[in-house]
Amino acid sequence: MLNILKKAFDKFDGLIILAAVFLFVHFDYGNLSTLDKIYIASFAFWTVTKLIRLYIVCRNERGKNNSRE
Repeated sequence: MLNILKKAFDKFDGLIILAAVFLFVHFDYGNLSTLDKIYIASFAFWTVTKLIRLYIVCRNERGKNNSRE
């Protein structure tokens, strides 16, 4: 499983996650600006695409393991 995560994520993904955690903690959710809303939407889109990539990598790894047997 760790091998699959290494293939799906790289160093910049870690930086994106750290930036997101920092920004989400410091957002004023009662008074979001347009830029804050755009960042939240873009992070949600990034998360969905990462999950899709993780699914594809996992499916490809499972296919390689089945062909070896």
